[in-house]
Amino acid sequence: MERWPKDLSPQEVAELLNERYEEETLVKHLKMRVVEVGSDRVLVELPVHPGLYTPHRYIHAGVMISLADTAATLAAMAAYRGDLEPEQFPLAVSISSQIVANIQDGLLLAEATVPHPGRTLMAASTRVTDGDGRLLALVNSTHFVRPRAA
Repeated sequence: MERWPKDLSPQEVAELLNERYEEETLVKHLKMRVVEVGSDRVLVELPVHPGLYTPHRYIHAGVMISLADTAATLAAMAAYRGDLEPEQFPLAVSISSQIVANIQDGLLLAEATVPHPGRTLMAASTRVTDGDGRLLALVNSTHFVRPRAA
């Protein structure tokens, strides 16, 4: 994507992103689906399916973190003040998580917001819930945005 599409609705941005994720991306491999991408929040869902489990048939913590990171990165892109160049992709440089519950089937949903939309460092906060809204994880991340080349 050459420029972030600021003139589309949150649902239109989600559709555009879902069409552009290629097969070799983790988003496609895990079967994530972007639901909504707005400057105030991002929603990404992930249906539970084989391949996401620990040996005891709970969702692997890394799956929840990957889902949260995807939502947080999109939220950072949408909240950025100004136009992002492709090389300014908001790269996660710090992620902290608290897994508070787990599931064995159903749906995972990540809702990310950006309480600090800085120019070079952005702080994102993501809640991972199940399909009924029960909290599974709290994930906070910091994203680095490379300054524009002079």
